[in-house]
Amino acid sequence: MTPLQTIWAISCAFIIAVGQIAFKKAGMEVQSAGTWFSPRALVTIFFALAIYAIATLLWINLLRFVNLNRAYSFMALCFIIVPIASHFIFKEAITTGYVIGTGLVIVGLVVATRFG
Repeated sequence: MTPLQTIWAISCAFIIAVGQIAFKKAGMEVQSAGTWFSPRALVTIFFALAIYAIATLLWINLLRFVNLNRAYSFMALCFIIVPIASHFIFKEAITTGYVIGTGLVIVGLVVATRFG
C-alpha cells in the first residue's frame, strides 16, 4: 500500500468509529424518549447511517486499488478508537485488559501491514 492508501484506510476506520459513536448516541436518544420515532432519535440515526454510507463509499473506492486482505487490517483500529472515544464522550470505563488488548491489536496491525 502507498502512504496515501494507508492514510485512506486509516481515515475509513476513523469515519466508521464516528458512526459507532453516533449509533450509541442514537440508542441513548431512543432510550431517553422511549420510542424510535422521537425527532432527536431519528436525526441521530440518520446522521449515523449517513456517516456509515460515506465510509462505505470511501472503502469501496479504496478497494479498487488495494487488496482486501491488506486494507482490512486497518479496520482493527476501530477496536481502539471506539472504546477510547466512548470513554471521553460517554464516560465508559477503560480497563487494564482493554489497554493490554489494544497493545496487542497495535502489534498485530504492525506485523500484518509490515510483513503480511
